[in-house]
Amino acid sequence: MKLTSYCLQFMLALLLFACGKSPLTQPSVSGKCIPLTENTNFNSGNVTYTYRYNTDGTLANISYPPVNMAIGYSSTSITQPASVRAGLTDSLNTSYNANIFRGLPTTASQWITLDGITQSDYWNYTFAYDAKSRLVQVLETTPHIATDWEYKLTIAYNDQDNVTSLKYENTTGPRGDVVVTATGYDDKPGPYTGIKNWQLYMHAGWNNYDPGPIFEALSKNNLLGYTNSGDPDRIRTITYTYNDNGFPLSRINTNKKISDGSTYSFIETYTYQCQ
Repeated sequence: MKLTSYCLQFMLALLLFACGKSPLTQPSVSGKCIPLTENTNFNSGNVTYTYRYNTDGTLANISYPPVNMAIGYSSTSITQPASVRAGLTDSLNTSYNANIFRGLPTTASQWITLDGITQSDYWNYTFAYDAKSRLVQVLETTPHIATDWEYKLTIAYNDQDNVTSLKYENTTGPRGDVVVTATGYDDKPGPYTGIKNWQLYMHAGWNNYDPGPIFEALSKNNLLGYTNSGDPDRIRTITYTYNDNGFPLSRINTNKKISDGSTYSFIETYTYQCQ
């Protein structure tokens, strides 16, 4: 996958809806918060994600009106059976080799259907973990796309279990790398820390054009900003407000262009169930 080509994968990964076979109730939680709603005004939009959970605490569904579709979760797969694009029958199926709710998958294969035509093993992923069960490497391969640039993502952490850098390296095509470096973290829990393996459900692909969701999915605390060697003229800063449990109620993201000082901001807000 070319590091500058995110459109198709981002479009598919962003369509995160779910349907669960278990009763849809809010589970009992202790000492943590789990998100119930998330709203964003990114790119002048106004989108609200609503989270529902099974009785065992696993994620049952994420609804995203006004789109009428559902992503189904099972223990080893995530299936998007419909599309938001009128008149087209697009779908995305991701199969893992381990339980996505409780385990540590080491491989994943994504099949896509575009305009009714299914392409198997369109994206394949290999995952590696360290001794603390933290994800430290994602290797993407596209065996059926000869012209695609495949890549390796290397993830570094600090002692607080927060991601310090994301390093993307092309493994096919022109050699080169891009390093995205975190500028810091607060000492509060992140909004998704109550959902195990959130990185498998996050609203982003592994080479997402905005790496913020990857930092957030893999880190214990809340990201305060980042720099990107692939776009050195821009920096991201992030500020928060919190609830009584220390979880973010709002996250204000500001992109600043260093050369002319211009800025763009968007806000994400959250509600939770806490105990």
